[in-house]
Amino acid sequence: MACLTVMNGVLRGQKYTLTDGINRIGRREENNWVLADGSVSGTHCEIEMNPAGFLLRDLGSTNGTKVNDVPVKEKFIYRDDVIYIGEVPVTITGDDVPLLSEQLDAQLAVPRTTIAVRPDAEAAADGGSPEREHGNKVWIAVVVLLILVIAALAAMLIIP
Repeated sequence: MACLTVMNGVLRGQKYTLTDGINRIGRREENNWVLADGSVSGTHCEIEMNPAGFLLRDLGSTNGTKVNDVPVKEKFIYRDDVIYIGEVPVTITGDDVPLLSEQLDAQLAVPRTTIAVRPDAEAAADGGSPEREHGNKVWIAVVVLLILVIAALAAMLIIP
């Protein structure tokens, strides 16, 4: 089960087990988890458990919410992240909380790609591709033509 645990301070060791859906955290009694600390707003933040993972949202708190020392408004959180609710550091643990490395692996998974090599590409590998050489010749021709046009216009303006 996913669990939040206060890491240090007066509330050290206090735990809250996250439930499905939205879990609100703050100083007021109507929150799912009441954190009695002056740096925590009345309704400070919420963690939503959904099929995509654990989404943390700051609810306009006075002292903000951070994940691993980075201020956040909304962010997916992962196992062993350190969340600062105001000045109260808590960590999220549990086998059902994904590891960041697992999430990165899933995002970086690239399907296999087959690259076909044309026979003429092997011959051109040492001297450049035929298409590139043709492209270079076209650019040279365009530049030369442009210089000639500018020279002709200049000559017409100078010689009446």
